[in-house]
Amino acid sequence: MDCIIVRTAARHATSASWRPVTTDPARTELKVHNDSRLLLAVGAIVSHAAHRVGLPREAQEGFAEATMDACRETFPLIGNDTDGNRDLRMTVEDFSDRVQVTIEHSGDANPTAGLDSFVGGSKEGVAAGISHSLQDTRVDRVKYDTHEGRSRMTLIKYRDASKAKV
Repeated sequence: MDCIIVRTAARHATSASWRPVTTDPARTELKVHNDSRLLLAVGAIVSHAAHRVGLPREAQEGFAEATMDACRETFPLIGNDTDGNRDLRMTVEDFSDRVQVTIEHSGDANPTAGLDSFVGGSKEGVAAGISHSLQDTRVDRVKYDTHEGRSRMTLIKYRDASKAKV
């Protein structure tokens, strides 16, 4: 068997444009267990989706941090299921004008369960971080609802700041 070895120029691949190549929306579904190492991966996925939309680097990092904070604050709200369903189901979607992260979990069917720790502030110091992060514009919109014992929170970050006020 003959083979030929050819030297290659070892250069990093670079691009003059940071715009995404494809504009097709992407959807990533995750099942996240309460493990801080997994939250770092969640942050990387959210940051990548924000990059695909064209958000500035600071907005990408801020939205990823706010999402990781939301996951940390959601784990204590998960109910004690006998099935062992003690994880978060997440969906990360990027559209042409926004990034949307949906965090779903089983637990209390009360429609306001956990809402104060995400939006209105909490008396405990633990939840104050997420409340602050959502109020300092790292997240443009938060939707929260419950249905049949499942709670769903959706974090949205718009590429254009004027759409966030809608």
